[in-house]
Amino acid sequence: MVAITTGEVRAAAAELSKMRGSLAAWLKYRTLNGRVAAGTAAVRKPLGYAQRVVAARDMSLEQDLAQKLHALLEVVMKGQRLPDPDIRSNPQAAVQLASVALMGGAAVSSPTATGSLLGAGAHPWLWPALIVAGVLLTVTTAIKTAADVAKDREEKACIEAGACTDFGFWLKAGGVIAVAWFAWRELGLREFVTKKGRS
Repeated sequence: MVAITTGEVRAAAAELSKMRGSLAAWLKYRTLNGRVAAGTAAVRKPLGYAQRVVAARDMSLEQDLAQKLHALLEVVMKGQRLPDPDIRSNPQAAVQLASVALMGGAAVSSPTATGSLLGAGAHPWLWPALIVAGVLLTVTTAIKTAADVAKDREEKACIEAGACTDFGFWLKAGGVIAVAWFAWRELGLREFVTKKGRS
């Protein structure tokens, strides 16, 4: 086996961190949309409409994410029983596997001892070395990308259902107002308009 360098482990840790950030962002909106579907979230639109919007999610995105997560977790958590990645038999597969990836195995039930380095005791801080050893950096990048795409879809559905606010719109509107105020007060736009109004 080729020796693993500190730089490789550091790079893998950075990729894992990005992947976990993307998964956490997706899981936030996915969970909120699940509450909308169950009728337990406050929505600003009619509940029936909101539920139809979130129910129209693209399940192929979740299936892809679940399969990628399962492939990664099989390597870094060998010896642990993982949730079934097939969303036809387990509609919450992607959610469960994302929770495992975020919590480092604490969410997995019924672990089995294997006694190997990749065994049930593989702590999250060991994952970067295990990922480099398994040459799975491309999988973590693919998971991050899939989670980002799924997060965007869930966020749009959440906004359309009226359970979320489009903060991006309000940030842009605030920026336009700040620039207009600065031009009005500091760049002499007020004086210009006043002079034009008098003439």
